[in-house]
Amino acid sequence: MATAKKFTKLIFSAILATVTMEAYSQTIKGRVTDAATGEPLVGATVVLKGISGKAVVKLDGSFHFKNLKPGDYELMATYIGYSIAKAGPIHIKSDNDIEVVDIQAKPLYSDLSAITVVGSKNEESGTRHLEQNANQVVNILSSKTLQLLPDITVANALQRVSGVTIEKGSSGEGRYPIIRGMDKRYINTLVNNIKIPSPDNKSRFIPLDLFPSELLERLEVSKSLTPSMEGDAIGGTINLVMKDAPASKLLQVNFSGGYNNIFGEQPFQSFSTSTMNKRSPNQINGATYAAKDSEFPLGHMNYNSKSTPINTTAGLTIGNRFGKNKELGVILSGSYQNQYRGTATSVFSTATTPNVDNIPSFEYLRERKYSTQTQRIGVSGKVDYRFNQRNKISLFSTYVNLDDRQVRESYDTTNAINQTLSYSSRTTWQYQSIYNATLQGEHQLNNTSKFDWSAAYSIAKNSIPDQTSFSHGGLSVDRTGSTVKLNGDDILSSMNRSWMQNSDRDLSFYANYTKETKLLNRFFELKGGVLYRHKNRDNFYNYYTLNPLRINGNNQLFTSVDAAKFTFIGSDATAQLNGNNYTFNEDISAAYLQGKWQLTNQLEALGGLRVEHTYQQYNTQLPATADYKDGKITYTDLLPSLQLKYQLLRKQTLRLSYYKAIARPQFSELIPDGPDNYELFKERGNPEGLQHSTANNFDFRYELFPGKADQLLLGVFYKRIDDPIELSVRKFGYNTQVFKPVNIGTAATNYGFEAVFIKYIGSFGISANYTYTHSRITNDSMLYKYRDPQLGITDKYISETRPMQGQANHIGNLSLLYKNTKTGTDLQVAVVYTGERLAILNTYAGLHYWLQPTTQLDLSFEQRIYKKFTFYGKINNLTNTPNVTAMHLAYNSYLEKTSVPLSQQSTPNDKIVVQKDYYKTSFLFGFRYKL
Repeated sequence: MATAKKFTKLIFSAILATVTMEAYSQTIKGRVTDAATGEPLVGATVVLKGISGKAVVKLDGSFHFKNLKPGDYELMATYIGYSIAKAGPIHIKSDNDIEVVDIQAKPLYSDLSAITVVGSKNEESGTRHLEQNANQVVNILSSKTLQLLPDITVANALQRVSGVTIEKGSSGEGRYPIIRGMDKRYINTLVNNIKIPSPDNKSRFIPLDLFPSELLERLEVSKSLTPSMEGDAIGGTINLVMKDAPASKLLQVNFSGGYNNIFGEQPFQSFSTSTMNKRSPNQINGATYAAKDSEFPLGHMNYNSKSTPINTTAGLTIGNRFGKNKELGVILSGSYQNQYRGTATSVFSTATTPNVDNIPSFEYLRERKYSTQTQRIGVSGKVDYRFNQRNKISLFSTYVNLDDRQVRESYDTTNAINQTLSYSSRTTWQYQSIYNATLQGEHQLNNTSKFDWSAAYSIAKNSIPDQTSFSHGGLSVDRTGSTVKLNGDDILSSMNRSWMQNSDRDLSFYANYTKETKLLNRFFELKGGVLYRHKNRDNFYNYYTLNPLRINGNNQLFTSVDAAKFTFIGSDATAQLNGNNYTFNEDISAAYLQGKWQLTNQLEALGGLRVEHTYQQYNTQLPATADYKDGKITYTDLLPSLQLKYQLLRKQTLRLSYYKAIARPQFSELIPDGPDNYELFKERGNPEGLQHSTANNFDFRYELFPGKADQLLLGVFYKRIDDPIELSVRKFGYNTQVFKPVNIGTAATNYGFEAVFIKYIGSFGISANYTYTHSRITNDSMLYKYRDPQLGITDKYISETRPMQGQANHIGNLSLLYKNTKTGTDLQVAVVYTGERLAILNTYAGLHYWLQPTTQLDLSFEQRIYKKFTFYGKINNLTNTPNVTAMHLAYNSYLEKTSVPLSQQSTPNDKIVVQKDYYKTSFLFGFRYKL
């Protein structure tokens, strides 16, 4: 952090020097802006006729020429996609004369007036214009911002948006966003405003690490809804706007290489997938087939070590407009990423149930080493054709694929918790994909009416074939003084093999009609539309347990993977039917009517009503006697909303919004059964009683857009969620307990404050945001273990109030920026702070797992090296910040009631540290060419 402090001092010293040097003698200075929007044209070239020099427009739109001789001068500004703009003559009279000139450049238009240059939307200033004029509360990252960020996936880029945190996977890669403390179940994801299906095997939410960020034109996070937007977004909507056809020829190529320095401490373990069966014996031979142990090879459990695996990325974007009037637009963008990531984890595993008074009982301290290779492919293309000024049709398509291969090796350590050592390994190969194709039409019926429509086909797939795990151990630990001796036999344990596959297909149709008129002599826009979507989901799950073959009646000793012999016992050779095998159909029908009315010169109102009808049907492979084997669920929601926008001044706005939204249960939560390979309680769905969640949402925001790319946003929000869904322990039958989703009896609340600040001074800039969030939810069915005078040690239900899962009280981002358009230099130092948040819910009160506050420091840069070529770099986690997970129970209090000490306790008076994950620092360097 010392380096970061020095860099900060250097940045602000340079800013001060820049400000104090403005008042040179005989100076011409000014700004170059878009004549239509007033936004600065960063990077435009300004030539001063009569001298050989030129100036490049800075981040704030400014330029200057200094130390000029007295006389007359003329300025000429040029920028791609804009006509040449001139100013002058400008008369310099004498010493210390300073002339200020503002130059406005007009966008180039073709003969078709409908075709305009929209490239400015990709720039930071263009996104400020979109945010200012949006109907809803929204934050936007432009493609240029995404390019300069230290991140290469959409999921990781989202953590730079105010109020957004990300949930990471075991490899340390961001996967799911959390908006304003609202978990991923309360968020929907769109591609070009079209909702896409999820490849997740249980849920609706989208793993956004599938999407390379370089495919996007911009990334939009809407925090309020209008009637024209889909209503299942209590937390907000994430819209991935893919690249659009450019106004002129575009060619961009990039490639890079890098590494993660964790592999200097632990080797990367790889495996071959050649011995992994993509289909289970059950799938190949039928449900009643008894598998043979010879059908389960073990070659993929033999690992190969790599000391310095190299990460690689490559990208290509090509596009242009064709025809006499540029009526045909085409763009194709592709991305390939191959990453090697490692994780070093120390985790305490707990017993099935705690001790009396809910004091946790720890069994093992496991040291886990993860090796994950991720191959990510993304392709996006669009073709649009403008028949005339009034009619346009377009076809866009997006395909993303994620291929993950992971080895997890776990070791028991020689500590006081357990005196027996064991080793386990797990090999996982998972590939996920999403494909979307959308045909759209836009038709200007007359000067006041327009009609647009979309027809979309989408499919998401997920497959985890032949996931294999096995273990061996039994060596005892003998401590003598400072030495540790291992005694006994290393005994082979059971092996588990599982197959998981699912697909999710959507057929969607959207239609909207817009009419502009006047109401009480004020502008009024009436808009209405319909939506229909048919979803078909298939889910398949098989697993087998094989036991070590006993040798002459004795336990089989482990010597090597190849020598291990397994067999089936009893009916284990036949895969059992379970609740993860089902089909799920869902039909969503929606209609809305909204009006936008200019009530006064300053006040605009947008409001209306959306109606959504949900029809769901599922069929499982459970026995005919099973309750809720098949089922149908229907409900209809009325979703009103109102947005008020008051223009204080031309650059200042107040927004007040209200909207009602819903969150549908996850697919697996409506299926009566669940997988049998559980650890604590068997999971079951709740088709008989689970209701969807509804919420009333309020937002108030002050917005200041002083021009250029600067902005100041200050806002507050409040949400009341009725029928929130949480997993809870409930009785099933006479004496069985299960883990199932239920509606918590009382409403949950979530409120907070947001601030966003962006300011550029010459070549320097600062971008900062802060969010405070406070949520509360009460669960009256938490378990508590106690000693009853008559019953002895037993459990009872108690009530517990806590924050919602995933909600962090404090979230902050700070980026220091430097941009020198003359030298082609871009530099960004970014800090992300995420406060404590509830990560994993426990069925026993007070024993939840909380992710501790983290501060991550990242750096990225670009440097032009020759004309259109740039060299760039992205460095993540410079300070090697770990993820630390803890319980809200003082370690010292724990020691008073148990005799088992724990290592790695950094805050003994406050918490019990239960897990630490280290990812180390990753580096990526490459070259980019842009025509």
